[in-house]
Amino acid sequence: MPPTDTETRNRLRALLYHGKEGNTETARLFEHPVFAPTETPSTDGFHQLTYERLNTLNQRLGGGRKALSSPERLLDVLGHAAVLDPSLFLRAMVHYEVCLNAALTLGDDNTELRETIDRLDSMATVGGVLITEVGRGNSHVSVRTRAEHDPGLPGFRITTPTSDAAKFMSMVGASGRAQTGLVYAQLCTDQGEHGVFPFLVDIRDEHGPLPGVRVHRLPHSRVSPLDHCLVSFHGASVPFGRWLRDGAEITSQGRFSEPRTPARDRLRRSLAVSSAASAAGATALAAVTRASAGIVHRYSQHRMTTNGLGEDLPVIDYGIQQESVYGALASAYATTFMVGAARAHSPRGERADGDRDGAAMTWSPWSSVSRELSLAKATATAEAERACAESRRRCGAQGTLTVNRIPSYEALTHVYNSAGGENRLILLDVGRELALGADEERPSLAPPPGRSLSDPRMWAYLFGEDERRLREQARSALGGTAETTASPQRWNESLWLLLALARAHTRRVTFDAFDAAVTSLGDTPAGRALTPLFGLWSLDAIGGRAAEHLAHGSLTPEEHRGMLDLRRSLLGEVDAETLVEALDLPLEQIAAPITFSDYARRLASGGG
Repeated sequence: MPPTDTETRNRLRALLYHGKEGNTETARLFEHPVFAPTETPSTDGFHQLTYERLNTLNQRLGGGRKALSSPERLLDVLGHAAVLDPSLFLRAMVHYEVCLNAALTLGDDNTELRETIDRLDSMATVGGVLITEVGRGNSHVSVRTRAEHDPGLPGFRITTPTSDAAKFMSMVGASGRAQTGLVYAQLCTDQGEHGVFPFLVDIRDEHGPLPGVRVHRLPHSRVSPLDHCLVSFHGASVPFGRWLRDGAEITSQGRFSEPRTPARDRLRRSLAVSSAASAAGATALAAVTRASAGIVHRYSQHRMTTNGLGEDLPVIDYGIQQESVYGALASAYATTFMVGAARAHSPRGERADGDRDGAAMTWSPWSSVSRELSLAKATATAEAERACAESRRRCGAQGTLTVNRIPSYEALTHVYNSAGGENRLILLDVGRELALGADEERPSLAPPPGRSLSDPRMWAYLFGEDERRLREQARSALGGTAETTASPQRWNESLWLLLALARAHTRRVTFDAFDAAVTSLGDTPAGRALTPLFGLWSLDAIGGRAAEHLAHGSLTPEEHRGMLDLRRSLLGEVDAETLVEALDLPLEQIAAPITFSDYARRLASGGG
């Protein structure tokens, strides 16, 4: 590359990779034969490969404690894992960011706990999480599994009261592996119930489930190809030191006390590590969106078309293909910037502050722990799902082959509609907080002089106006203040408004993050390269709300008609080669045949 192009690429990479000029250091961790693409002959073989990769990654990271000591680096490693093997990412994320993270941040320094952490650190046992219960929606805010204090152990006995309270989707089914679960249960003493706490419970050793634990393997899922199970407990004993008590106490006389934590905050504090899980999920979704955009672009360059209208052309030369490919690329940049902003401004995985008033926990707990990161996860899911699906379609039949990676990425987006918190419930809680929270007001924006749709100030006005209008509608429908007690019927009738408001908020937040990235580059070659992509993303997002803007007068019919010409003009300005190069995708590690010009030969030779 000429020097100017190198500078442009490096400045774009620094924005995408948090100041680093690319992904090379992270990619080196995966330069090992075990991470090479391979076919496994059976479901059990697939699971064993996942755990073999997890063990190898843990060794290369220097163990779990060391991995967690550099949280931003670990997020980048997990994002890279998602690009190479989404199943590896999911299993590693739960082990590090949820189970081991909770043990280190919520537990006290006792001998029993240290021994368990040592085993998780070396992966002598693999950490899982058991919170969701199979028979009831919103089970996170109404956990029925019981941890009954038993002074005779001393410790606790974990019990599943009814069959529909069994823990669901727990990844503990692989044979020959010791597994330790972070089990969320209602703490009970002779005084009564004291809220939901996590406990480190040994689920199985290399020979099978341990006494008091029943494990039922769920049917294999191609969407989430992990060793998912139903798990129930029948008086399973847990040593006292495995209670992650977060400062609470039970005296030798059996009396419970927790002076620093109001009862209403107990679940939020117990789920403090969910912010780390949300950050990891959002990071992985941004990574697979970048990979999908890069794969479809490379294939579109190589794929020659034959038709009766003229010379053979690569498919990328057609404007309708550019709309899809560049749209996916715009989503990749937008999602990466939005996730990066959420990571930069939100603490994650830290001990919760018991004196801080958490957000209201109406439908789910996730936004009350970290609104920014749970919302980033939900937003990244929607952006990634659209971009990956369109990338798959634009690769034709080749896009349906797992060896070409995009179907696996798309499956991960489907998983994340529910993983780490159901996205609709997150959006409902955020919408409620936006509608009724007094601290969420933003100054109204006026359209800029000239009202040019090529002006980012006009885009900012339209995003802000959409959010402001929906906030007013939702506030009016619900009565206007957080103190207002609306009837259940009134809430039910207003749910669509809360979803629409939260989605308008996510569009505005994503726009702000993209705008900040472009602004930081100024009038430089990198800034000029990114600006058309920024425009494409903004116009697409505004276009999706065109009917509302036209109905309320924030867009005129003439302005709406002009958007199509402006969009076509921006397509012609996109330097896709530079923008894809800046993604720094590990194409040799991804090894998708369609990313190479000789993809026909590679497919015929089994993808190599």
